[in-house]
Amino acid sequence: MEQAIVARQRTGWNSAEEALLHEAVDRCRAAGEPLKAAFDEAAAQTGRRPNSVRNHYYSSSKSTGTAPAFLPFSEEESLSLLKTVLQARSAGESVRACTLRIAEGDTRRMLRYQNKYRALLKSQPALVERVRQELQADGRQIFDPYAPSPTGPGRPRKTAVERDTDALIRTLCESLSELLRRAERKE
Repeated sequence: MEQAIVARQRTGWNSAEEALLHEAVDRCRAAGEPLKAAFDEAAAQTGRRPNSVRNHYYSSSKSTGTAPAFLPFSEEESLSLLKTVLQARSAGESVRACTLRIAEGDTRRMLRYQNKYRALLKSQPALVERVRQELQADGRQIFDPYAPSPTGPGRPRKTAVERDTDALIRTLCESLSELLRRAERKE
């Protein structure tokens, strides 16, 4: 007869578990690691699931008022960011490099700017095009993020033919290697 495994019911967090979680979070923040590492560590030590630990951390942070506040972009900030990144892309600078420069080396702010830029591209293409047109009115060529072939820096992307050719060559080499192995076994 099969035995059912009964999971221990949790009724909340005790003070030792809370302290353990906050110590793990403090360690990760000091080391510059993502909080996920702290949640994984606390989960392993408490027998809870990492997502449950994460949910509890953010829930308790909200209730105590220590949660990091979400800082929305004003329309003026969004437009300024969009103009700056489009001009930088026109000059050959990557989005990541541009947003890191704007953030003055602060990677958290850089990610915030980069995510906002990408969100604007995805959700507001009419705004992006309007800003591009305004910038082009000065007679400069401005980067088009919707252009089919990227004109930015870096290695050019392979075309479908090049990818297919690479796959064909790889298959051919593998087949030749197999034939050589078989020939060696027969000798």
